[in-house]
Amino acid sequence: MSYGKTRIARIRYNLEFSGYEAIVFIQDAGDTFSYPSFVAAPLDAEYALVMKQISDKALRKHRSKNPGLRSQLRRLTSIPQAPEHPPLAA
Repeated sequence: MSYGKTRIARIRYNLEFSGYEAIVFIQDAGDTFSYPSFVAAPLDAEYALVMKQISDKALRKHRSKNPGLRSQLRRLTSIPQAPEHPPLAA
């Protein structure tokens, strides 16, 4: 199964646990899921490698039968419209 866009937001280095943490957003079948992701790495780790590991970890959680902590934002199927009133007489 292929997934749409993967977006990484709020990346930061956690000194207490010596690693990078971020929120990863995955679009799948019109819904957007967000997963917290953590990768143990030194502060001077290669940025591209850290980003790939964070993204891969979130994708593994998404594919899992028990993904753990995640949030789901569902797309609205129909947007309720305000009723149309006849024009006012002048």
